[in-house]
Amino acid sequence: MDAKHALGEPRVLISRSALLHNARIVRQALTPGTSLCAMIKADAYGHGAAAVAQTLCPSDPSAESDLNDHPVRQTSRSNRSPVDALAVASIDEAAALPGSALPILIFRPLENAFIGRQRRKLEAAIRQGWVLTLCSPAAADDVARVALACGRRASVQVMLDTGMTRSGVCVEKLDELLQRIDSHASLRLSGLCTHFANADDPASEFTLEQTDRFRRATAARAALPGPKLICHAANSGALFHCPASHLDMVRPGISLYGIDPTGRPCQDRPLRPVLKWTAPLVHVRDVKQGTGVGYGQTWHSPRDTRIGLVPVGYADGYPRCFSNRAVVLVQGLPAPVVGRVSMDLTTIDLTDVPQANVGDEVTLLDDDPHSPASVYELARWSDTIPYEVFCRVGQRIHRVPIADDVAPRPQNAVPANEVA
Repeated sequence: MDAKHALGEPRVLISRSALLHNARIVRQALTPGTSLCAMIKADAYGHGAAAVAQTLCPSDPSAESDLNDHPVRQTSRSNRSPVDALAVASIDEAAALPGSALPILIFRPLENAFIGRQRRKLEAAIRQGWVLTLCSPAAADDVARVALACGRRASVQVMLDTGMTRSGVCVEKLDELLQRIDSHASLRLSGLCTHFANADDPASEFTLEQTDRFRRATAARAALPGPKLICHAANSGALFHCPASHLDMVRPGISLYGIDPTGRPCQDRPLRPVLKWTAPLVHVRDVKQGTGVGYGQTWHSPRDTRIGLVPVGYADGYPRCFSNRAVVLVQGLPAPVVGRVSMDLTTIDLTDVPQANVGDEVTLLDDDPHSPASVYELARWSDTIPYEVFCRVGQRIHRVPIADDVAPRPQNAVPANEVA
């Protein structure tokens, strides 16, 4: 769906130019020789994985032939694509992507490979050459058997737990798992990885501690002759705050979508938010002072008031906790959310936007990081992080890729710190 066709409906605009700009910012921060793997799990953090993948992937399908020979295809700086690989959480997410010439890494650890659909999905993933994640010898045995039955060699990586205490093989059992993988001719070890617990905090020393632990645990294996193993650990926070963690590859997510990993705008990193969420104003009415609005009448008009209606609610990911709290933009001016956000509809106070009319575009989530409706503000109102704000935008909201901003930002927009 293009931007013009979606006009007049709730929609999320995805700026391709902002996405590519952020990829360049990330590239500039990398240690020379480090590859870039884009995290596009959870529908690209709510941005639409298909559109993001099409923007970040090369269009030349001929590059696909060497994927099984190397987990990350290295290209020259002059013709390097925006990213070198893509990563998702599950086989289902990988299968939903458009065809890509780039390697695809799947991070959900594989277990119980012979249960129901899991077996069929695993066979398809092995045939596609996607890199699968292992954390246990039993999983290695299962994947090896499936790969053997397929007549293919499965590409796998090992997730090592260096202190996150989530998924991953513990350091003491890494050698056992690597030996089990080596014992199966139907498995090809392509990489070793870990995940950081505190990388979003620039002051935390634990990221460097995890990096050192990972290096020590993997040094002997990485030094063996033969095809190079890709060692990777850094997410967006570590990418910017801990250069020692860059290793062979980094895996940024939130920074590619224009959000600083610290959870607030940063002047040192000119990231551009990629997503803008808008909806049409579908009704306007005048009410007298003292009129109750919405379920439970939790808000009464303190004056004669113009009430606007927006066709978005908590079923769309605009949460109920925004009731009587959030701010949207209409004609570049702030309009408070009044009354309870309901399942499909939200009411706003238009009294200070007297020229607003039915059909006007309402900005629920702005792509200006300093806007009173920025993702940083929405995260603050709902006591969460920008990741969750993006991921909960519902699937009935159309994702519309655009080449650039549809229109210039209104000059009369009010900065967040000037909204009461």
